[in-house]
Amino acid sequence: MFDFLSKKKKLNISAHKLFSKVIEQSRDTFFYTDLDVEDSLDGRFDLMAIHMTLVIEKLDNNQDNADAGQIKRHLQEIMFDNLDLTLREIGVGDLGVGKKIKVMAEAFYGRMTTYQKLFKNKDVEQMSLAIGRNLYRGHDVNKIILSKISSYVYGQVTHINNQSIQDILDGNIDFMPIQNGD
Repeated sequence: MFDFLSKKKKLNISAHKLFSKVIEQSRDTFFYTDLDVEDSLDGRFDLMAIHMTLVIEKLDNNQDNADAGQIKRHLQEIMFDNLDLTLREIGVGDLGVGKKIKVMAEAFYGRMTTYQKLFKNKDVEQMSLAIGRNLYRGHDVNKIILSKISSYVYGQVTHINNQSIQDILDGNIDFMPIQNGD
């Protein structure tokens, strides 16, 4: 029994480490200064959703490993707990938090489904449309910026897929640095 509890605790710690890396990467100032992502709850949510989807894709591609499913579940719980806390910190009342979390969950899972399909297609144009619709909320965005973000996302897919699943299960993920490509 104690081995089970120890393993569960280890997986939870790993999921926390992964989530911290997702948030760290999502908050890189380059997104907000050079790629015109709105530095708001919505902008941060959408960058987090992209990076969470990248990690979840790696875990989904390793479903034969029982720990991958457990980490994925822990990771999503941590994300929604964090969103709940964030909403409370910005003053959303108790009654409104549940409704907002439901909307955010639907938005996240919709985005995740779309991005995961696009990861397989490697269609930069369709990824640019999805990112324009989600990350930029349909605002008019320079096509070069959309292309840069789409290329960044596809680069991350390859980069993360080349990492060992054991490293990911241990909570160690390495995102590519964000570069100001021409």
